[in-house]
Amino acid sequence: MNEKKGIMVWFSKRKEETVRIGSRSHGLIVLDAVTELDLAMTAMGRGNPIDAMKCIERLMIAEKEAKKSGDRLCMDVSGGEMSVQEREDLIHFIRKMDQIANWSKEGAIHIQLLKETNALVPDNVWLEVEKMSAELIPTVKHLVKVLENMDAGSTDTLRNIEAVYDQEKIIDSLYFSCIKHVHLSTMDPRAVMLIRELIFSIEMAADACKSCIDTVSIMLSARRV
Repeated sequence: MNEKKGIMVWFSKRKEETVRIGSRSHGLIVLDAVTELDLAMTAMGRGNPIDAMKCIERLMIAEKEAKKSGDRLCMDVSGGEMSVQEREDLIHFIRKMDQIANWSKEGAIHIQLLKETNALVPDNVWLEVEKMSAELIPTVKHLVKVLENMDAGSTDTLRNIEAVYDQEKIIDSLYFSCIKHVHLSTMDPRAVMLIRELIFSIEMAADACKSCIDTVSIMLSARRV
């Protein structure tokens, strides 16, 4: 019985390590999607739609990979000696990570539509939206660092958790600034609608980052970290 119990403990730890490593890999794929969105935004702002479309192609691939990685992780989470609540929290976390990539894809679709409809967006508006997408990158980076530092002690983990919350507030502030500039511009209604949807997608990706960290905070609190 003692030997059997020892094997179960070893398997449980091994499964937890597999999930941790898988979560980090999943986060890096999501980071790829967010990075490509920012590169596409920069290319469009510089009047280079061809490069922007190449970035979007890579983003679409990353989003699909994030979905596949998330599905595999959920399968891994279903095994091991976790409580029902821990399993539910982890699956919620994984799906919220998927949403970051999914909202990045939504943003990319609206960039495509802006190009295909030849909608004119003023330089100052592109600059504001670029700032939003640029701030999304460090947000996801801090989220990945939370996953990397879960075993390194609470100080590093809590510092990165707070950094994600801070970044989300920055993006919220930029969101309102972007919307204001859009409505004060002379863009036609079609361009206004598309750029607003792009801005909304970035905001929702940031909200998904915050939701991930909310879940991590709950899990850490439950374990009294």
